[in-house]
Amino acid sequence: MCGISALFKYNSITDEDIHCLSEMNVDMKYRGPDDFGVWHNEKCGLAHTRLSIIGLDNGHQPLTNEHNDVVLVCNGEIYNYKSLVAKLTQSGHVFKTSSDCEVVVHLYEEYGTKCLEHLRGMFAFCLYDKKRNILFAARDRVGEKTLYYAHTSCGVVFSTELKAIVKRFIKKPQVNVRMLAESIRFGYPIEQRHTYIEQVMRMQPGEYAIVDDCGLEIHKYWNRYNLRPFEGSEEEAKEETLRIIKESVKNCLQSDVPVAVLLSGGIDSSAIAHFAKETGNEIHCICAGYKGSHSCDERSIARKYAEEKGLIYHEVELDSSCFKDIYKKYISYLDEPVADIASIPQWALYEKAKELGFTVLLNGLGGDELFYGYPTHNRCGEVLKFRNRIVSTQSRMEWLSLLIRNIRFADPHRRMRLDDRWPVDWTLPSYEKFQEAATLDINGDHYSLKDINVNYNYPYASDINTVYDLQFSTFMTTQCLYLADRLGMGNSMEIRSPLVDYRLVEFVSSLPTGMKYKKGKPKQFFKDILNGMVPESILYGEKKGFTPPATYIQELCNSYEYRFFSSPYVFFNSMLADNILYEIIRYNGK
Repeated sequence: MCGISALFKYNSITDEDIHCLSEMNVDMKYRGPDDFGVWHNEKCGLAHTRLSIIGLDNGHQPLTNEHNDVVLVCNGEIYNYKSLVAKLTQSGHVFKTSSDCEVVVHLYEEYGTKCLEHLRGMFAFCLYDKKRNILFAARDRVGEKTLYYAHTSCGVVFSTELKAIVKRFIKKPQVNVRMLAESIRFGYPIEQRHTYIEQVMRMQPGEYAIVDDCGLEIHKYWNRYNLRPFEGSEEEAKEETLRIIKESVKNCLQSDVPVAVLLSGGIDSSAIAHFAKETGNEIHCICAGYKGSHSCDERSIARKYAEEKGLIYHEVELDSSCFKDIYKKYISYLDEPVADIASIPQWALYEKAKELGFTVLLNGLGGDELFYGYPTHNRCGEVLKFRNRIVSTQSRMEWLSLLIRNIRFADPHRRMRLDDRWPVDWTLPSYEKFQEAATLDINGDHYSLKDINVNYNYPYASDINTVYDLQFSTFMTTQCLYLADRLGMGNSMEIRSPLVDYRLVEFVSSLPTGMKYKKGKPKQFFKDILNGMVPESILYGEKKGFTPPATYIQELCNSYEYRFFSSPYVFFNSMLADNILYEIIRYNGK
């Protein structure tokens, strides 16, 4: 896990450019406190700051090939690197380090940009080919690792973090107010290319970029529906899903530093802990809870499960004062206004893990998005299905019959409207209160947020898979995985998510909907797989998420005064967005 930056110039690299790249390493030192490096020639510069996970003593980056004409900086982990090293060595390639990332260099020599097809892991990298004078940058298929880019006056700059680009290469950042409002409304950006800073763009998951003297081109190299539809039985599907999950967990346990599992009382983290223990390793797990009596506290469930499985259990207890301290700490590590009240206990878990000596943590992110785990979104899918049938019905009698049988979906007073509620219904009331009178004054410009439309409406011909495709590509990627990376790296820790392994994602996506989704039974396919491995009390227990006590959050909001917004109403998302704006603007001395 690291921080990377790259600059390609259409004319030539200057001393000031190299200084900026070196300072970007300093800006992201917490991402890689163990080592740093900068390489450049007259056209391109690469910078890297390293958190040592694999190949502790000899994984210095930038990495080069045997002839020093291919140079790489890479952030992340290549889980299948051992088998790739064996194949590439047989083909005559000579490896200089024990780093898993070095396989990218030699794969590129063999396959060019098609090297991406061979990589299994989470990564973002920038590779410079001296002979062809091109910069090749890529992001992993699912989007576990971020990569931003911006056009400079005479080139293109890339970095792991948006603020590193803004601080060193953008003299006057312009705020994209619509994107800012979208993140306040939903808690994360739904638009995946543009960021809330006009000059900075986001590489999307499964994309690569080529930069040469003619400019920048972006290409898509992965789609989760690439496989042929599965034609086997449901039992065969469950067996293969189980096999891939076990393989993914085993891959994610590879490390030369201590590893632990984040454990709640939920299905996904319990499954990861079970499969980790199944490998025969000693497994530590960490859970968070709250002082006093709170229904959202899952420690008793997690503690009991850990005892049954023979896991070494650790916990952290939080109160409202902890929340205030943590909020002040972690806000500076966020690039974007991605708001989740669970991020505060999440930070506390990472702090605790670091204190205990762990550098790598496994989590259960992705299970709900893959296996239809959200009752609200499942209901939305049923409404979409009903709407489509109503629209396509020719006979009046059939139309009335459908309406009568599905009247619960047609009642506008039960919040079943296919409108802005659906992607994130719980923040809508707060956003409406904030938006009504909210204004933004920044860089001499004045905006009224009630004039900015950020509503999201599902298009016609949508179904439950449309709902979950949106969840997978936005909520999971631009909030869950994003926060795991930013909060983890804020504590110099690597966070791994076995359930978003691309092979698992591809396989589950290839299954017939009727096989993996059971109406009225969230996650039933996954529950069937875990039967006998995870207790029924967890499989069929109340879904809680990782939501902290509401009073803790309200105390934070009650004492907050806006710097850029003007509104009588403060809620967590608007408070965080205001803070993020302050962090970005102050970098530029404004």
